[in-house]
Parts: sequence; C-alpha cells; structure tokens
Amino acid sequence: MGGLRILALPILQLGHFVSEAWTAARGETPHAEVPPLDASLAAIGEAVLDRSFTLGVNLLTGVPNPTEVRAAHEALDRAARVVESRGWLGDPRSFYRTPPRVETWDEKEGRAWAQGRFLRYRELSFESEYRAHPALPHADRWAAYTHNQRTYAYVLEHEGESDRPWVVGVHGFGMGSPVVNFAGFNVRRLHHELGLNVLLPVLPLHGPRGGAHMSGSELLTPDFVNLVYVFSQAVWDIRRLLGWVRDRGADRIALWGVSLGGYTSALVSAFEADLDCVIAGIPPSDFPNVARDNQPWVLRGYERELAIDWHNVRKMTHMVSPLALDPVVPREKRFVYAGIADRVVRPDQARALWRHWGRPEMLWYSGGHVASQWKGEVMTFIESALAKSGVVHGGPAGRRAKARVRRRPGSRAAAGRAADSH
Repeated sequence: MGGLRILALPILQLGHFVSEAWTAARGETPHAEVPPLDASLAAIGEAVLDRSFTLGVNLLTGVPNPTEVRAAHEALDRAARVVESRGWLGDPRSFYRTPPRVETWDEKEGRAWAQGRFLRYRELSFESEYRAHPALPHADRWAAYTHNQRTYAYVLEHEGESDRPWVVGVHGFGMGSPVVNFAGFNVRRLHHELGLNVLLPVLPLHGPRGGAHMSGSELLTPDFVNLVYVFSQAVWDIRRLLGWVRDRGADRIALWGVSLGGYTSALVSAFEADLDCVIAGIPPSDFPNVARDNQPWVLRGYERELAIDWHNVRKMTHMVSPLALDPVVPREKRFVYAGIADRVVRPDQARALWRHWGRPEMLWYSGGHVASQWKGEVMTFIESALAKSGVVHGGPAGRRAKARVRRRPGSRAAAGRAADSH
C-alpha cells in the first residue's frame, strides 16, 4: 500500500495544477485582504510555472534516507527542548549576538552579463566569524561546512563619490552567482541609470558558499535545525556588510530582499534601525508552513513512518521568524510586494508579514513567484519605495526614478493597490 501511495502522488500533484489553474481563471482568492487575480493565460501560466519549480526541486532532492530522516527528527526534538529551556520562545532577540565590524577583507575584479551587456563588479569576501550556538544539535557539523565560513558579496560602486546611496539586495533560494543575482535585481538599472551603489550578499550555502551541485540545495535535507543556522548566520553576515557600507561613508541605505532574501531582510529589519528603506519581495514569513507546502512529495508517502512534528519545527525556528521579532525600521520605510498567483510562497505568507509590520505600503500584482523579476510593475514599485524613502532624491538619479514612476503606473491589477493596501 505504501508503494501505491507514492506512485499516486505525482497524479495528485497534477490535480493541484488543474485546480490552481481553474481558481486563477475564475479570478478567485481564498485569502482575506488579498485582491482577486486578474484572470489571464499569463497568470495561469505563472501559477503552473511555480508548481513546476517546486516539483523540480523535489526531484533534485531525491528519495530521502529513512535513517537520516529519523536522526533529523531526533535532533529536532532536542533543539525544541533547548529553545524552550533557554527562554528564546519568550525573548527571541536574546538568541542573537551583535557582530563585529569587518576589519580585513579581500577583493577581486570580475565581469558578469546583465541586461544586455557586461558589467564590472568587485567580489568582496571576508571570514564570517559566525559560530553556531553550541547548545543546539549539529553545531559542530555546521562549523564543518568550511566553504560556508567565508562571506561573499558582489559590489558595484561609483568610485570617489562617497555620498552615493546604497541598495543592498538579498537574493532568493538557488541564486548566489553574479549573473543570476544581477538579473534578479536589475542591477544595470539600479547602478547605471539610477546612480546607486549596489551590494549583493551571498546567503549561506549558496553560490561560492555552497558545496553541492545546486546552489542552496544543502538546505533541502530533512534536518530542520539547518534553518536556524542559515538564517541566524545570514542576519549576522548582512549586518556586518551593512557596517562595511557605513564605514565607506554611506548615509542612505536601502535593503531589498526577494523570496528567501525577503524573509532574511525582514529579520535584519528587527536590528538595524537606521536603514532608510526595507523592501520585502514575495516574502515567506512562516517557514514551517512554507516547508509543509513544499514538502518533497516522496516524504508524503511515508507520512506515518517518518511523520514530521511540525509543532516542534515551529518551536525550534521561533527565534528566526520575522513574525516573532518587531521591526525597528519605521513603518513608513517598510514596503512589501507579492504575487496573487504565487504558488511557491502563497499570498497569505506576505499578508502575514504585512500585518505584522503594521500594514505598510504594499503592491499585489497578478502573477506568480518565479517570474516576479520580469514584472514591470514590481520595478516601478521598487523605485517608488526608494524615492519615498529618500534613498533617491534630488539630482539625476532622483529625477529619473520619479519620472519612471510617473510613466509606468503598472498593470490594471496593480493600479491603486499600492496606495490602497495600507
């Protein structure tokens, strides 16, 4: 019977495809405070693309080893007990340490293709100095990821102009290389047309920090303790990079995160009060629910034998949840955007963060997750957020940003939503 259940799972996934396409076609939304989808073939295609992406990641994950899954569950139980005994459930901020300044670093020149041309950049790297909390399980194993113990970031800077504002862009899952990150953040637009300095950190276990065949795939193991380490190290590294930017004379800094990077940026916003702007793009906010939604279909066939204790997952990851930490960046400097047809990070995830952040300005667009980087209304929203936050104002960069916002009001689905959602 177990084998039959596993064989039936791809058919069930196909059924989800059909159901979600039909829901999109009718323009329905199951979530309060999320506008209905503008039904179109493009929106349906984006919803199906999202589900295809999830299935593809599941296939790359492969069939888990039952022995490893059981060991991971034992580590989860131990971690949940540690979190409770240390008081991190009631005071999640006490889990974090303030990182030191970056004193020494290495740089090397590079070129990467972006938006039709090669762009020059510098690869910045330094020792992370992050240490996993020794009371948690597998801290020694995390330290053994030697490729992850060095922090990397890609920098595009206007040399000799210390008063230029900066945008720090935090990428999503599976990204981390210069070419992919430059495309995802429209770096040519930000750097050359808006005149901003750009810094793109590489998240733990991604890009040059990963040791697997696919960037970030070491996060796809059934060991949920890794989530605590990857997010706490990401916060640590990004805070150090923000300090590096400030040491270069920056007086205006925007933090823009996409998907996994949106989640991370929301965490950072709880510690860096002097950020001028924080933008959370297509962000997860409740990682246990995201993991459950995107759980490898093979594991579902073993749900009785290898059942995951989701209550313990939630308890263990509480300290690294943006819903457990209040932002210190003012409300008027927080922005959120999300896709109504998103089937990787469902709309209720972004809605939860938007509510937790006090309902700041938000854009709902009629589209999905994977294709968000190609949505014109998203870039218009980003530039508007930068202008409203004072990151771009005055001079050619500010005028170009404001002109672009006036010229490109967005699609019918987006019209009015950015202004009316708060």
